[in-house]
Amino acid sequence: MQFANQVVLVTGSGNGIGRSIALGFAREGAQVVVADLDSAAAKTVCDGIHRSGGRAVWHQTDVSSADQVEELFAKIREKFGVLDVLINNVGSTIRKPIMDFTEEEWDFVFDTNIKSMFLCAKQAGGLMLKRRSGAVVNISSVHGLGGISKRLPYSTSKSAVESFTKTLACEWALDGVRVNCVSPGYIMTDNIRETFDQGILNLDDMVRRTPQARLGTPEDIAEAVLFLCSDRASFITGTVLQVDGGYAAYHGPEPVPSFHHDLD
Repeated sequence: MQFANQVVLVTGSGNGIGRSIALGFAREGAQVVVADLDSAAAKTVCDGIHRSGGRAVWHQTDVSSADQVEELFAKIREKFGVLDVLINNVGSTIRKPIMDFTEEEWDFVFDTNIKSMFLCAKQAGGLMLKRRSGAVVNISSVHGLGGISKRLPYSTSKSAVESFTKTLACEWALDGVRVNCVSPGYIMTDNIRETFDQGILNLDDMVRRTPQARLGTPEDIAEAVLFLCSDRASFITGTVLQVDGGYAAYHGPEPVPSFHHDLD
């Protein structure tokens, strides 16, 4: 088990991508701190890890609140004394044109998507830097690379996540703490299913637009995160890893970016 006895904090791990990341670390022997705003979801994930023979604790936390993040890390210091891995996974969006956005909505998206990472990274640094060891992975989005209509604060905040990652990686490199970013494409989570069900997005369009002609799974993201936190990635820091089935690579005018080759 590549993370045996390591302490791993995964924010927003009550469902979706965060849940799969937490389960992946637990499967590889880590002691997982499941942190989520939804206490019932966090407890459910924690209980599932226990039933599978893993180790986990859960904590209800709004990671956009400095006081609550301090409380979370006080519990980590009290129970474990160390933190080996931080996964900044929490994220949120609001879909509407800029002219309809309120200042409060803009602040909500930025507080959730980037301020939370600053707060958690600052607390994690207090535990990791003195040991000269640790790994941080921030979850961004394919939309951090470019524009998307009706997602201005989301896209902008995800671009900030990537800059945050690169800058922090440089700042902490000589102290042995690596900082990387995973940028998912369209992943089949409950949230994305709702957008299909509500007609906000079209599943067939998303599949056609992705060169691999499928949506990703939360496990696809979890595997990338585990790799970046492992010793196999010991010389990787400050990188943004696209896990998107080729979505970000395609810039052509055709609606279908790939095709089958019939070779004899």
